[in-house]
Amino acid sequence: MRLLLIAAISLSLSSCLIKKPVPQTPYYNNIKVWGNKPIYDATIDAKRIAYIDSAFPVMIPGNIYAKDNFIYQLEIGKGIHVIDNSVPSQAHRIGFITVNGSSQISIKSNYLYTDSYDDLVVIDISNINNVHEVKRIGGALPEGRYNYYYNQPIESGYYECPRYDSVVIGWTKDSVWSSCYKN
Repeated sequence: MRLLLIAAISLSLSSCLIKKPVPQTPYYNNIKVWGNKPIYDATIDAKRIAYIDSAFPVMIPGNIYAKDNFIYQLEIGKGIHVIDNSVPSQAHRIGFITVNGSSQISIKSNYLYTDSYDDLVVIDISNINNVHEVKRIGGALPEGRYNYYYNQPIESGYYECPRYDSVVIGWTKDSVWSSCYKN
């Protein structure tokens, strides 16, 4: 009995001599590098639709629709350029409809349809001076919640992995942990 007790104690104490691996946190083996850091906005604010009567440069163009004397050109992830085409040889941008998380547009009658992250949004464009959201179907496009244009930086390299309690509306250069990389 005594021999069995000594054997059990010896066996249990021998486990103290075995080195266990240190649990790794996401940044355990990472170093700080120059990369892209996400710019966040609260989801409710990022999904707000607004018309701005100023022209913005086209950076990441998407599809185009013509309706009446206007051309609507998607700015992927940011919104829609409004172009006055009443004199086609002098077409010029006159405004911008902010729709963060947008990747496609379509127009039927006086309504512009687009996505805003995971929502389907209907915008009344019958009066260019009173462009406004008329309907939003939340969660209609579930893949858009975590898979939208600005979810990763545009350029390749290291970036800070985004969190999911807010939405990413852009990226800025900064010192980041080398935990995420885009080819």
